[in-house]
Amino acid sequence: MESLALMVAIIVAPAMFGGPIALLLSLWKIDQVSTLRRTIILILSIASAFIGIYLIFCRVSSGATLIGLMGLSTGAVAIWRVRRSSKISDQQ
Repeated sequence: MESLALMVAIIVAPAMFGGPIALLLSLWKIDQVSTLRRTIILILSIASAFIGIYLIFCRVSSGATLIGLMGLSTGAVAIWRVRRSSKISDQQ
């Protein structure tokens, strides 16, 4: 049973924590986004979005669906903010 709990934690953690962390990183000092920070935000948000989509379509429980929606929405917003900030910095 411990290995099952570990596997669930590994599946749910990126959607539950990766998306919000990526969103917070994209909100903090958006005019000073370094390449390393942009890479970390993209990795976290893409992982969060993919696992969020998996949890939404897997239909395990309503809690997993809500965690999937949270991961997908925060990951998508973080990706949108990073892409928008890179376009703004390219124009300047």
